[in-house]
Amino acid sequence: MMKRINRCGMVVLIIAAFLLVATLGTSAAEKRIVRYWTGWTGFEAKELQKIIDDFNATHPNIEVRMTNVWGQYDKFLTAVAGGDPPEVASCVWTSQIAPFAARDALLPLDQYIKRDKIDPNDFMPGLWRSFDFEGHIYGMAATTNSTMIAYNKGIFREVGLDPNEPPRTLDELNKAIDKTTKIDKRGYIERIGYLPSSLYHWGLVFGGNFYDEAKHRVTANDPHIVSALEWLGSFAKRYDIRKLQAFQAGFGARQSPNNPFFVGKQVMVDAGEWQISEARRYAPKLDFAFFPAPPPAGGRKNVTIFEGSMFVIPKGSKYPDEAWEFIKYITGPEASERFCYALQNISPRKKVAYMDKFTKDPRFKMGIDLLAGENAYGPIRIPVADTYYAEMAKAVDYVRQGQKTAKQALDDLTKLVQGELDQFYASKK
Repeated sequence: MMKRINRCGMVVLIIAAFLLVATLGTSAAEKRIVRYWTGWTGFEAKELQKIIDDFNATHPNIEVRMTNVWGQYDKFLTAVAGGDPPEVASCVWTSQIAPFAARDALLPLDQYIKRDKIDPNDFMPGLWRSFDFEGHIYGMAATTNSTMIAYNKGIFREVGLDPNEPPRTLDELNKAIDKTTKIDKRGYIERIGYLPSSLYHWGLVFGGNFYDEAKHRVTANDPHIVSALEWLGSFAKRYDIRKLQAFQAGFGARQSPNNPFFVGKQVMVDAGEWQISEARRYAPKLDFAFFPAPPPAGGRKNVTIFEGSMFVIPKGSKYPDEAWEFIKYITGPEASERFCYALQNISPRKKVAYMDKFTKDPRFKMGIDLLAGENAYGPIRIPVADTYYAEMAKAVDYVRQGQKTAKQALDDLTKLVQGELDQFYASKK
């Protein structure tokens, strides 16, 4: 009798063990490995990995594995073209959404957004527009930034400017530049008040428009942008381009104690909210604040521009549904709050961005307010964006070097980029 019972018990144990093995085998087989490529490095990548670990722990059938491709972003397009891309990526800049989407390198996210009831109104309006190309959403962001002008309040006091009343008009900015710039007896620059760094930013501030999306027309030679480039070019004449270049050659790295703004070589500088954490690390005694780029008469007030990493699903992703689950998680309110606070960036989600932990510093809040405003601009949404920005930089150099007038440089830029754009759309017919 005991033998029969033991035999029956053994049979039961064997069957139970078989079922357990079968169940475990099924679970293991169902787990999808989602390869994720990112450009974040250092402490940022470490913070990101913590969020990925939490995602993996709460999604037992998905495992996201992160690979860093910083400095090797061309690998992304190569992988897509070769038919073996990662399942999800954030090594794509906002400015690349239009070029990649136009070349069928990205999957649209519309069906997922509709299914999971992602509300565009939860996001900063300018940010949501940057996710879109020709009526489809191709990417989403977990973090963003806001461009402002940082200024050294101590030097403002030193030269007799009110540190609590930064320039509000272009005329006031020009006067502040002259007053804070210091030139020695030989004519060499010891300290510069301000050097504008972006024609795109200032072209918008002056009231210009760079591209007509509806008509596919490049408008770089908009008269307002011509005026902006004339102003940018005037600095080379005011300070002698060779002496200006020699002065800039001595600048230290941005993320270092020798950052020219931190050591007082630049009084005002184009920056973003991230400058707060960098100053805390490298120049803790620096007294500084921000102000929006001040417009000329007839220009736009409170303009800010932004760029950043976009989470996308490449065409050819083996597991797009699982990739979307990760994108939904990392760009969701909780993960975005964690990541943005760790990086000291602004969340694309309005409610998260306006949490007390972010707005308690009025400097950070200014960046949020600008990003939430009507004059927050992402990159130009054009399929030939790389060419546009590269040629724009050349146009600025031509004017600074005195090789072309602003009008000539921008006429040439418009013609060249329009030609490439026309050729692109002709190839799609």
